[in-house]
Amino acid sequence: MAKFPSFSSDISNFTQEFNKYYSDHFGFRELLTKLYFKIENKINKIASFDDVTIGKSGWMFLGGIKPGYTGYGDPIGDAIHINLYTEKELEVFAKNISKLNRWLKNKGIEYFFIVAPNKHTIYFNKMPDYISKKNPYSAMDQLMAYLNEHTDVNVIDLRPALNRLKNKYQLYYKTDTHWNYMGANVAQFEIMKQIEKKFPGLLSPYLLSDYEFENLKFYEGDLARFAGLEIVEDNPYPVFKNSCKQHNEDSDQEAAIVYTTVCENQKIRLIVFRDSFFKALQPYFSRKFNSVTYIPGKISYQNLVKYIDKYQPDIVIEEVIERELPYVYTP
Repeated sequence: MAKFPSFSSDISNFTQEFNKYYSDHFGFRELLTKLYFKIENKINKIASFDDVTIGKSGWMFLGGIKPGYTGYGDPIGDAIHINLYTEKELEVFAKNISKLNRWLKNKGIEYFFIVAPNKHTIYFNKMPDYISKKNPYSAMDQLMAYLNEHTDVNVIDLRPALNRLKNKYQLYYKTDTHWNYMGANVAQFEIMKQIEKKFPGLLSPYLLSDYEFENLKFYEGDLARFAGLEIVEDNPYPVFKNSCKQHNEDSDQEAAIVYTTVCENQKIRLIVFRDSFFKALQPYFSRKFNSVTYIPGKISYQNLVKYIDKYQPDIVIEEVIERELPYVYTP
């Protein structure tokens, strides 16, 4: 916040600096600012704040529309297909991820690469009408097609399954960046089906039905918070019956960052390199595997060796969010 200016002979400069100070410090600033956002949202259903674009029917989307905006990986740019790969970047990505895949296969470990779609991609129809696509394909379209054609990496594209059910169920929070537990239910089912192909008979993929969810409340999604709004929405949460009651293996300081859940009656051991999108997947995964070690961030050689030696996994999953594309995979 601006500091009170020191008086100088230049009265115009003092006036400008004092105006900045007053704008930051006037009484009830925070309360009035929040009230302004609430009124703006009621009057103008289609609006844009610095990092939030307001769409239709109360849907909020991460990212701004101002020229030159690059915050949070520019998810609006992803949605309109202007953030794209070059052919060389795709070639390098495929080469490096193939090296990792071969390295793990030589150790008897299956590797799966997953991209969690942006909300903009699945619910583009909920975005403002003035936002339109500039190219027929996205960076994710490019990457999925290239990896499937030029590598033997287990690449899982969750978009078809999410698109099939997006109108039947609400799969992402309206006021938050992430998918909700219903969206995670669809995602976990697709991932489990792909894993089951590599480990037949050891996994029973299962898509939970409507009646297997209880309706809780979701308070202040990250996008609502960015916009200074207080909005409560429904939050379907899965109810697991007759399933493994998983527990955390460790309770030390490291377990707050990297932690392992255990289900003794399951067979497959799993390591997951993930971002915040995997949080909603954890209730499903922790019940289906003998152990799951959740590690924030992308794969690093140091962590990979460390946790492979410690847990002897059968599978390594790497999950990234679409808004990180286009990035080039490092060896």
